[in-house]
Amino acid sequence: MPVLKRSTSPLLRRALPAFVALLAFGAPVAIAANGPGGAEVPGQPVITAIACPLQPASSCAAGQQMTIEGSNLQSAEQVTFVGSSGSRDNVVVKLSARAAQPEEIAVTVPARAKSGAVRISGSIGTPATSPELVRIVAGLPATDEASDSKKLIAGGKREAHFSYHVASSAAAGARVEAVSGTTGKVVRKWPLVKSGEGAVDWNGFIGDEPAKSGTYVLRLNEPASASAKIKAGSDTQFELAEGFFPIRGAHKLSSTPTQMFGGGRGHQGSDHFAACGTPLAAWTSGVVQFNAFQGAAGNYVVVRRANGESYAYMHMQERSPAKVGTKVFAGQRLGRLSDSGRASGCHLHIELWTAPGWYKGGKPYDSLPLMKRLDILN
Repeated sequence: MPVLKRSTSPLLRRALPAFVALLAFGAPVAIAANGPGGAEVPGQPVITAIACPLQPASSCAAGQQMTIEGSNLQSAEQVTFVGSSGSRDNVVVKLSARAAQPEEIAVTVPARAKSGAVRISGSIGTPATSPELVRIVAGLPATDEASDSKKLIAGGKREAHFSYHVASSAAAGARVEAVSGTTGKVVRKWPLVKSGEGAVDWNGFIGDEPAKSGTYVLRLNEPASASAKIKAGSDTQFELAEGFFPIRGAHKLSSTPTQMFGGGRGHQGSDHFAACGTPLAAWTSGVVQFNAFQGAAGNYVVVRRANGESYAYMHMQERSPAKVGTKVFAGQRLGRLSDSGRASGCHLHIELWTAPGWYKGGKPYDSLPLMKRLDILN
């Protein structure tokens, strides 16, 4: 302990023993921002809320990034997922030095985590426990942003359904047809069942491509009409959209050369602005190729289409809940718009790539024409 000389002020002589005691026990010392000086220790850690992307409050799935909100969390060293069977099913996750911030902790939910309380503990104060039990759910919700659309979205979760009954043996060439109301051409056809109940579900695709937007009719052709009848409730006529506009809120499409494809900086996508946190939906169906964070792109996701092309969303608020290798449908929530990575203002940077896909041998092309079409459709 330092030796106090007679010239030391009475105020310093009173404060120094407490200061030395703090150093002896290894507690972090913070210099007060206001006042005449001195030392203060961070307060007791408190958990106020726990959330996972796209999940109800206090619900998470294994593998998701959980956000623990509260105060005085910077000294947390581990998160314990407290199960329901005492300590036998507890799962402990050690935190890196940068994982804990004063008001937020980010941690990946481990595969063995069970429903129960979540507890943080560290170098200061007593452990803090979540005010509510956290429910570990089996999987991620596939939120359908297109569920309220009056149009059928090609590749969407909702498909056109056409059912019929064959009273007698179907004639040769009997089939169900999808007909374009614009051209009158048959774009898809399905053979009738030989007898009994039959049904057709159409996702709006013609091969690997979405059908062009417009009015479509599902019908029995002439040979089929002689032996079959359409059942009530069938989708016989409907409006089809080639895809779904991804930004689900007020927005502004690219309007300057800097925001558009190409330009002097070799921009490989187009930038479209909206409020931070605005939901983002898959514009068409496909399989998730990449889901990661990169310094420039921020949180990004890449979806491979049935035709071999790819599309990428960048600068998202958090990692997408859609796992690599899983199928997504048009209108499925992929995340939220933000400014993660190297970005000025919250926006969606969307890239379209020709087959065989994003950095797989394909080439980027202008995404603005597609965005303009989809914006008008829905």
